[in-house]
Amino acid sequence: MNVTFMGRRWLSYLVLPGTSRVVEHQQEALELSGDILGHETSIGKALIADDDEDFRRLLVHRAKKMGLSVDEASDGTEALEAIRHKSFDILVMDLYMPGATGLDVIREAQRTDPDMEAIIMTGSASLETAIEAIRAGVYDYLTKPLDSLTIFEMTLSRALERRHLIRENERLFQEVQRLALTDQLTGLYNRHKVKESLASEVERSRRYGRPLSLIMVDVDDLKPINDTYGHPAGDSVLRQVADAIRTHTRRVDLAARIGGDEFLVLLPEAGLDVATEVAKRVRREISGAPFEGVPISISVGVGQWDEEFGTPQGFLHAVDQALYQAKRSGSTKIFTYRKEGTFDPSDDKSENVDGNSSNDTGEN
Repeated sequence: MNVTFMGRRWLSYLVLPGTSRVVEHQQEALELSGDILGHETSIGKALIADDDEDFRRLLVHRAKKMGLSVDEASDGTEALEAIRHKSFDILVMDLYMPGATGLDVIREAQRTDPDMEAIIMTGSASLETAIEAIRAGVYDYLTKPLDSLTIFEMTLSRALERRHLIRENERLFQEVQRLALTDQLTGLYNRHKVKESLASEVERSRRYGRPLSLIMVDVDDLKPINDTYGHPAGDSVLRQVADAIRTHTRRVDLAARIGGDEFLVLLPEAGLDVATEVAKRVRREISGAPFEGVPISISVGVGQWDEEFGTPQGFLHAVDQALYQAKRSGSTKIFTYRKEGTFDPSDDKSENVDGNSSNDTGEN
């Protein structure tokens, strides 16, 4: 009879000669587990597999009292079936089971989740199996019979902690990546993202012969607003422009703020006419929403990818030149880049400068 002190109660269990089987003595183990505070929400999902039903039941009960959501399997075949249909945070596997070994189950699970945590338990421990388990990426290797269930609980807690730490690090890394490509003021992408996406979209347009258009926007006369109302007011105007761009572009489009008062929209699968219409809609919304009674206007350059540009930078330069022509011609203008360095103002016959439309179907 092995007796181990566990918290406020004594846990007694029998270790049968020649086996690793643990038999609960008068339900003391279950009563002990009942002393642990329950959790309203699961702290993770575990799969516990062992062909020793009594020992498995003891581990499952303990894991549930720790706050885990637990599935159990009586052999390797059931364990393999479970991981193919459900996702888990941690696996607790007997090393030798009918159907498949614990290591077989762990390796299968790690094919879809390389960061899966796992604990191997065995009553036939050897240096060779320990090394094999470590190489398979298990978190720990425990021998049966356990001297104390506290060892199991501590190992399970630490493995889960590492699992959550890895996930949190991944989340933080993704957040850092997102912030590195996002303009903090407007929530649009920034110049770094434009450089990356423009190159890939130009390559796709070249390869498949699909249309690709670009819009460049410059806010007219932002400086007087900053001087009169302060820079927070100017920031509000920039956010207002960003919202208008976001409203009138598709999910596949890439909208970015690339400078102080300059914006860019990359439109895959959109020709020059479509891009020009999008620019008009953005201009119309901005013109119709003055800030503190002060009209807001934008100048816009539009262009469609053509091999004459040679490179993504050449494409960007051509549309920037169209924007320059729009700025030179006065506020609220939209100029499109045509062939061989020529620029045309957009047809404004159906739309007044103040944003009122007399013949606009709204079709894209």
